[in-house]
Amino acid sequence: MAELMPLGSERAMQVVAENKLLAAIEAGEFDNLPGFGKPSPLIDEPYDPFWWIRRKLRQENLPADPRDGWQR
Repeated sequence: MAELMPLGSERAMQVVAENKLLAAIEAGEFDNLPGFGKPSPLIDEPYDPFWWIRRKLRQENLPADPRDGWQR
């Protein structure tokens, strides 16, 4: 049985993405972004693969440890 050929290759998708990024850069869509030229506030923090979860929990005023209770 013959396998179906994918509609686009991974390299083709990369080329499309690169072209869209270059067009956006040339159009100035990345100019004057907030925080541009400033160091990340997380730069001195130790590596944490779950940083984004912890940040979301802080934003929602939820404890980071489920043993503290996640009920509102």
